[in-house]
Amino acid sequence: MSQPRFWAVVPAAGIGQRFGGSVPKQYAMLDGKAVAERTLETLIDTAIFEDIVVVTAKNDLFFSKLSVSSNQKITRIDGGNSRYESVLNGLSALQRKADSNDWIVVHDIARPLISLAAINRLRVIVDDHAVGGILAAPIHDTVKQATLTVKDKPVVQLTLERQLLWAAQTPQMFRYGLLYNAMKSVAGPSESITDEASALEHQGLQVLLVSNSRQNIKITTQEDLLLARFYLANSLSDE
Repeated sequence: MSQPRFWAVVPAAGIGQRFGGSVPKQYAMLDGKAVAERTLETLIDTAIFEDIVVVTAKNDLFFSKLSVSSNQKITRIDGGNSRYESVLNGLSALQRKADSNDWIVVHDIARPLISLAAINRLRVIVDDHAVGGILAAPIHDTVKQATLTVKDKPVVQLTLERQLLWAAQTPQMFRYGLLYNAMKSVAGPSESITDEASALEHQGLQVLLVSNSRQNIKITTQEDLLLARFYLANSLSDE
């Protein structure tokens, strides 16, 4: 049997309403480079991917202006109305290329601080697993589950056991056939599929958790961008 190959899908169709600003968050500048540029350069630098499918909005006016957009490993396709639809579009684009047992790596375009070391650690730990796994950071804060009062004000319902809580990150790495079939089989509103792991969880499959630094942040707000600049300025690493 031939060795599994690696493929990447990068959802990048979001407009970033919570971020604000004149451009979507993935095109905001982070120390001289667009967030998207930093993310994609790291994926290219791994030198493991047969193809990196970047899923952008149909009316995206910015991606083609990135120097990385012309890289031979990059394929751009149109996304959908949700992250779920965009990832499914990306998986569909690989249908005639990827084998069922190949690895598909999904990574958010808005996580520009992902390191080569973290990607390699995920590969090594997940390598012999039948399903796959995700990078995640253990949660150290006390976390409250809320309920709403009659006036729609949140109140504490219970305190969750933090020893069992992890904050999911990307990359998330799974067998192509399992992930594609799980995503296509989603019943009901796709909003319940907030990441690829949740699609597999709905199938009753177990997903590995691979510990990673919280520095692998997702740029969602302007505050996140400031924090990313701090990490870069202080040469912090999650290796």
